[in-house]
Amino acid sequence: MATARDVARKAGTSTAVVSYVFNNGPRGVAPATRQRVLAAARELGYRPNALARSLSSGRTRSIGLIVPDICNPYFAELARAIEDAAGTTGNLLLIADSALSADQERRHTRSLIDRQVDSVVLVSVRDEPDLREFFDAGVPVVALHPLSDRRLASSITIDYEAAAQRATEHLLAHGHRSVVLLNGPVESTGARQHRAGFDRAVAGAPGVRSRMVRSEISRHHAAEVAQELLQGPDRPRAVYCTTDEQAFGVLYAAHRSGLSVPADLAVVGFDGTRNCLVSIPALTTVQQPMEAMARRVVEILADRTVLEEPVHEVLGFEFIARDSSGGPAPG
Repeated sequence: MATARDVARKAGTSTAVVSYVFNNGPRGVAPATRQRVLAAARELGYRPNALARSLSSGRTRSIGLIVPDICNPYFAELARAIEDAAGTTGNLLLIADSALSADQERRHTRSLIDRQVDSVVLVSVRDEPDLREFFDAGVPVVALHPLSDRRLASSITIDYEAAAQRATEHLLAHGHRSVVLLNGPVESTGARQHRAGFDRAVAGAPGVRSRMVRSEISRHHAAEVAQELLQGPDRPRAVYCTTDEQAFGVLYAAHRSGLSVPADLAVVGFDGTRNCLVSIPALTTVQQPMEAMARRVVEILADRTVLEEPVHEVLGFEFIARDSSGGPAPG
């Protein structure tokens, strides 16, 4: 196996220069010399030792990602987007699944710190995640959901309130006067924003009956909740779900109840996963900009000053009307 000394000998330079080339410093290398070193490395099949590079640079070139449920298509697609973005900068993504458990999330927090990741991307199961442990360890964090405390971590999200209002107004524009918000299982910052947007849309439409119910973020539990709603005396005519997974559960419950979607029940989701295109009928949804979020996450974490000066950004979303709600609203 070729060594740095072999590369230096072939390129006619020192091992220190070889180190500068593969570690991007600490000293600059003339372009012609850099090309000689890289050419020699390719010819010899030289690959620098990642552990040695991390020891010399003080960085492991690894990013931790904590998600609530990697089996959820949204988190799986999000993880892929972040992994692709991280790869363009030579970073490895370490994925930790908290399994919807606050205790497991805490264990992953300690594990990622122990593994000396350079930074962490967090989708927490808690409204107030323990960011202090990361902060005290010098590990910058970007959360991909609204934060109640914005002092210890950065965040990238979309405007949940505006998205919920847009989705609900779409249902009202189709003439529905009995609407339900199928929210998440706990009272979180994001859940409150969904509720605020839903309520604002309903307030602008006199005569509308509305209510909120809660469901776990899973098709199975959402289907059970929806089954009870659809068999009750005050059956809703439209449902806005705060995740696509919940919406798929509602579609299943409607089918089991003998209801036609959207003729008997209109359904809108939130997230914009690929499964929306192949559900029957195709799901109307709020599309989160996963690839843009992933790129921005990696850019933010590359700036080490974000530990002391957190960045908070709200990206745009796209509302996509499909068959589950009757398509584009009239007018």
